[in-house]
Amino acid sequence: MKARMRDIQILHESLENQCPNIHKKRLKSLMDSVQALLSNDALTLTLLGRSLPSKAKTKHCIKRVDRLLGNNHLHHDRLDIYRWHCHQFCSVNPQPIVLVDWADIREYERLMVLRASIAVEGRSVTLFEQTFTFKNYNSPRSHQQFLDDFKAVLPSHVIPIIVTDAGFRNTWFRQVDDMDWCYLGRVRGDVNVLIKNQWQHIKQLFIKANSKPKYVGFTQLAKRKPLQCHLHLYKKQTPKKRKDRPKGREHFSAQAVHKKSALEPWLLATNLPTDIFSSRCIVRLYTKRMQIEETFRDLKSPQYGFGLRQSRTHDPKRFDILLLIGLLAFMVYWHRYLHRLSKKRTGYLPHRVYLIHGVGI
Repeated sequence: MKARMRDIQILHESLENQCPNIHKKRLKSLMDSVQALLSNDALTLTLLGRSLPSKAKTKHCIKRVDRLLGNNHLHHDRLDIYRWHCHQFCSVNPQPIVLVDWADIREYERLMVLRASIAVEGRSVTLFEQTFTFKNYNSPRSHQQFLDDFKAVLPSHVIPIIVTDAGFRNTWFRQVDDMDWCYLGRVRGDVNVLIKNQWQHIKQLFIKANSKPKYVGFTQLAKRKPLQCHLHLYKKQTPKKRKDRPKGREHFSAQAVHKKSALEPWLLATNLPTDIFSSRCIVRLYTKRMQIEETFRDLKSPQYGFGLRQSRTHDPKRFDILLLIGLLAFMVYWHRYLHRLSKKRTGYLPHRVYLIHGVGI
């Protein structure tokens, strides 16, 4: 308990020094909410209010958290906090591997979160995230807004490698390229590529794929508004079936889609230069993409994380503040992990940092 209070105090003092524009009372309420989250591991309005370190009545504590979530000044100030946070992780790395993906956080009102995380050993660490309504999901306008805000919080000298899944198409690649950044994404679906002055469907390339990464060439992707990029081809070895797999498991319609995606070869599109990044290196970079899926589970799951899916907040701006509280709580765990790692405790390995509850503060 004392160690947790010390870590929160260190984080509070760091934010006071690095983000002087944030009002002291507003910052105090924010840090109290972080302390409440560390106490109950539930990122919802009422549970944060019930766990708030205050002698006031419960209803007043809940109202205090409610006012914090709806504070427009804090919603603007959060960019300063993200800027300080990105500086910690990216200032010494001029070209970090940044994983970007969408997540369905709010299942009832269908609020979507677009997150950028930096790939590290184990799970990725969130750099920036933003909430959108479902009607703005995967739209060029929301992508551009996210990229502009993300660029505003990154150090100016950083040129990230943006890694995405097959849900991001040519429009996204162009937007990233216009930022003078590097992109790396998977190509799936009904798409054609220009090979030796002839258009071919990507399924014709899949036939030639094997476990050895192969460079297809610098070509055009898609007939309509083609994108010039480098293409790399790779197929993972099919894993053997587990003999001890339990029978009679429930089968969902989404399982067939995920199974097809897992068995399909990887056709990777990128603007990374081939003289520096070989096909093997490109494949190695893309394998890090699944790290961001694990961090989404840490945030949403009531059993393994902060249980954000239980929140009934329906305003994207209020949800952004909840995400900020979750990020600051994770930072407390992260710095505590680094402190333990520096002592080289036996059995405390880097991969154990993923589970929020496993840090044991």
